[in-house]
Amino acid sequence: MPAPQESSFSLGDRLTTLKGAAWKVLLREAEAFAYLVTGLPMALARMFRGKPTLALPPAEYLHRYYAWTYWKLPWGPLKAVAAAIAWPIALPVAVFVFARRNARVIAARSGISPAAQVLGQVEMAARDAIAPFWYYMFELHLPERKTRAHLYLTAHETIGPAYTLLQPPEGSDGMDDKIWFAEHCHEQGVRAVPVLMHFSKGDRQPLKGGSDVLPDGDLFVKPRSGSGGHRMERWDFLGEGRYRNAHGEVMTRAQLMEKLARQSLKDDFLVQPRLANHPALDDISNGALATVRLLTCRNEQGRAEATNAAFRMAIGNSVVDNFHQGGLATAVDMQSGVIGIASDIGIRPDVGWRDTHPVSGARFAGRTLPHWPEVVALAVRAHEAFPERVVVGWDVAMLADGAMIIEGNGKPDLDIHQRAERGPAGESRIAHLLACNVDKRS
Repeated sequence: MPAPQESSFSLGDRLTTLKGAAWKVLLREAEAFAYLVTGLPMALARMFRGKPTLALPPAEYLHRYYAWTYWKLPWGPLKAVAAAIAWPIALPVAVFVFARRNARVIAARSGISPAAQVLGQVEMAARDAIAPFWYYMFELHLPERKTRAHLYLTAHETIGPAYTLLQPPEGSDGMDDKIWFAEHCHEQGVRAVPVLMHFSKGDRQPLKGGSDVLPDGDLFVKPRSGSGGHRMERWDFLGEGRYRNAHGEVMTRAQLMEKLARQSLKDDFLVQPRLANHPALDDISNGALATVRLLTCRNEQGRAEATNAAFRMAIGNSVVDNFHQGGLATAVDMQSGVIGIASDIGIRPDVGWRDTHPVSGARFAGRTLPHWPEVVALAVRAHEAFPERVVVGWDVAMLADGAMIIEGNGKPDLDIHQRAERGPAGESRIAHLLACNVDKRS
């Protein structure tokens, strides 16, 4: 491969790299503090209950483990004081924001008054450390859900201390690095989407098995690290060296490479081939690649076991199907691959639950996903290629010629599964396995 060309970008362009890095650090710290504020009631309620044991139900084990570790954080008591000051300020603001968005529509649908919803949000936050965001996502205004609120597992306790404990030793793998991930899967014989080009610090970088120029074909551009469908772009090949994105912008091959080089001043970006759905999914995908989020976790014997799956469909865009970007999600029966009714993330009342796609009108409830046994087997095989990993959320595509791994997530959010399955994860197999693995390592 020819050596990358020296960048011609200015010092001012390059300073944006430092600004972007500082902003990322600030956001991470803000998110961590938000989790501390949200989880404070759980930490206080279980302060004197001691270290958890496996004799407890899985949800209570994980709740208690969160509380036990809360006070062991660096500067834990001081952070708790800061959280205690922020909690009574942040809660009314959050209640106001989410009640304003949802309360009237939910009242019309369920008969639960706006006032009762406001009181319910305060009760859930104070008793079970469930923020208003999750109150509407998990439909805790419904009486049958409210009684099981203590069984929900939220991000402050999973993505926080539980997953942190279960992470592999530093340097054991590079799952969060999409380039390393693609190369490792190829070496291990796991079918995963390849990386065609890599741009960093304003230049195209050498890449094992990569291309010197953008190929004649549809492309997908994404940050090297990151998740949630943010800053991803789809570029359709028009012929004669030209590409068009979802906004109708047309660029030549040279112009697109220059654009990718420039945006890589802030973050590394990579180029992958744009994949096409299995034909059976075309009418419910809105033009984006529809994927399954499939959880695998080490079981009692140390083997990877598939526990939960949610199928995602785009509705608001034709680039990504991501649940947190407005897409739909539906639970998948692990044995049969049959999907049911679907909804969005649920923090606004617009979409609700439906059995047909809101754009195409095609019915999806009751369909069997193509290649389902292969999807599950591929995720389990992929997990075994990462022996240090305990829990992984796999994004798997179903193509005309079979299943393909898109990426692995080492700290998979359980929100999508609890929302799509319309019930808490605290009594499920994944909660049991997480508790077992946390206990083994703590």
